[in-house]
Amino acid sequence: MGLWFVKGEEMISQKIADNGTEFFLDGVKMGTAIRREGTEDWFTEVRPGEVLWVRTTASPADTMELRFETAYTPSWTMIPAVSYHGNRCAIQDYNDVREAGLRAEKDEAEREKTSGSAGQQPESGDAAEQPAQTREKREFPTFFAGDRDPEDGTSWRMLWHRSSVPGATYSEGRRDGTAAGNHAADRNTDSGNAAVGNSTAEASGEYDSVSMFLPEWEEGGAMSLFSENGKAVHCLLWPEQDSFLKYFDHPEAHLKKMVPRRMFGAVLIFGREAEVHAGFRAMLSSAWRRNDYGRPNCRTDAELWDLGISYAKKLYTREPDGFCGFSIGFTWDGKWVKRPDQKYEIGWCGQNASLANSLLAQAEKREDPEAVQMGLSVLDAWYAARRPHGLIPTHYDGNLYTNGFAKTVDACNLGTAAIQYNEAAGRAFRLGFPRPEYADLSRAICDFALRVMNAEGRIGKSWLEEDLSPAVQEGTTGAFLSMALADEAEVTGEDCYLEGAEKSMQYYNRELAQNGYTTAGALDIFSIDKESSIPLLKGNLMLYALTQKPEYLEGAVRAAWYLSTWQWHYTRKYPAGSMLNDMRYDTFGGTAVSIHSGMDPFALSYVNALRQLAGYTGDSAWEKRADAIWHHGMQCISDGDLVLGGKNPRPRGSQDESVQLTLSNWKENEPSEWLVAWPTAFRLEALRNPAFQS
Repeated sequence: MGLWFVKGEEMISQKIADNGTEFFLDGVKMGTAIRREGTEDWFTEVRPGEVLWVRTTASPADTMELRFETAYTPSWTMIPAVSYHGNRCAIQDYNDVREAGLRAEKDEAEREKTSGSAGQQPESGDAAEQPAQTREKREFPTFFAGDRDPEDGTSWRMLWHRSSVPGATYSEGRRDGTAAGNHAADRNTDSGNAAVGNSTAEASGEYDSVSMFLPEWEEGGAMSLFSENGKAVHCLLWPEQDSFLKYFDHPEAHLKKMVPRRMFGAVLIFGREAEVHAGFRAMLSSAWRRNDYGRPNCRTDAELWDLGISYAKKLYTREPDGFCGFSIGFTWDGKWVKRPDQKYEIGWCGQNASLANSLLAQAEKREDPEAVQMGLSVLDAWYAARRPHGLIPTHYDGNLYTNGFAKTVDACNLGTAAIQYNEAAGRAFRLGFPRPEYADLSRAICDFALRVMNAEGRIGKSWLEEDLSPAVQEGTTGAFLSMALADEAEVTGEDCYLEGAEKSMQYYNRELAQNGYTTAGALDIFSIDKESSIPLLKGNLMLYALTQKPEYLEGAVRAAWYLSTWQWHYTRKYPAGSMLNDMRYDTFGGTAVSIHSGMDPFALSYVNALRQLAGYTGDSAWEKRADAIWHHGMQCISDGDLVLGGKNPRPRGSQDESVQLTLSNWKENEPSEWLVAWPTAFRLEALRNPAFQS
């Protein structure tokens, strides 16, 4: 029995057992690092609660497993950016949502032919009517559901670089006095130094947790996290392997070969927290410290502004019917062309209102009549497109991402529009072109949010464009309208908007606190993702500024930690000759799109919020995360002569929406080649904020 170290008033100790090395926290068994024949294990204190596990072999090995079995029954598990409690909630992938939209589009066209009743819901029982949560899932997986392969029942094995923390797995279990691991037989009584019999933690319902991930010097392998005999099993495995890939015709990547070696490593972190879904924060902090080093920005703020304005003007389009908007982006069709369908969106991917505000800001910075004309004409065009009920469409032309309904308006886009139109009203006035109707539109959107909010504070995700009847109510997306209500409260000073903002934000805060994840922010899927929690970070900060209530600062911190589970904590090396290697693409600071993989710079949309959070809390870690986001988000912007993959030079200021880091159903180590509008919009939005500092 050996005493290891003290964590505050808690004591970490270890004991050799028949099957390995047992670890105890404050005298309570946390679990066992399982021994493997022919190897020797070394455990070294790194920091309080953090142990480096190094395993050596007598001769070089080309297979290995580091296995840790918890003593507690897991109540919640996570593989950062991959799996949140097994992804057991109802999820639809991109293909399902798109196919449902195509069915709805076809059904609506048929109805228009027969009755002219455009915009009405399908008849009851129609498959296209059913929301994302109730339709049957696809036969093959497009994300890791549960902890085992449905085909053969074996535990999922995932490439180490799928996770935002290398090879990471996390589990926690409630200490309520009855959970496994808290009974007397599991308590360490062999050392007088251990705090034996401490019942305070048991009575308080605290949560024990174990994290396991790869140290910074270790690269390669795979991770696995599953339940067995009522316990959580954390594994790191070599060689690289991924049981998911067989579903996408990549059998050769299912189990790779490796150069035999004699040393393997892992980091173990043991924790005990009073708050549920909080123990993983120590893992994120450790991984960040291990990999955060100076990364100089490759562009100045002035360069980024100039490139962004150039691309915004390139995206500007006037349609034959007189509508003016910013194209959603350029795609490749033998040459770079503006996407021919689903071309205009007020927020989310299209960011028409934000881009318009940036052009108005450009005109405020320097004399630029073209910027004024473009910005106002786009805002005026969307305002003129108002429906009889008083709201604007969120997509001017088609939209397939309606979860099987007829054309909808959604909370993500409406919330963005309300905030942006309030800002635009001020900018237009200062430029000498008063537009009081812009503020009227913001108020109309917020009044709508108050009308559709239920007694608990839930607002909903989407509504039919034709008559605003409910479409999809589930998901955290409604928080975008909570944020809009907070903005309207600040602009108008009216209590009704503040009360609505608080009520709805409290609802969505509870949802994140209870579930440990948020959903449905990315509109082309219905999934666990990061985008749906962005309004929780920003909206809570807005409410804290308005009310000074600690619960909103706590809500912002909780959202920021959840968002951090999607942020890459390391730089991945790419194979020589791959496109991402040629681009010198750095993953550090980037974020996963959702549990469906892919990396993007969408975190640019909340870089200022993290800096604000650092100011409120005095925690410089948030500033560092914001710096990493900013550095990551300026990579591979075209100067107008960037050539990739043998294609024509990309438009000046354009940037890929995302990159694919690992094998999936399409490609690996390549950019998306979809030059969408939002990265430019979010960078400009950050830069035009008076408080911005790079």
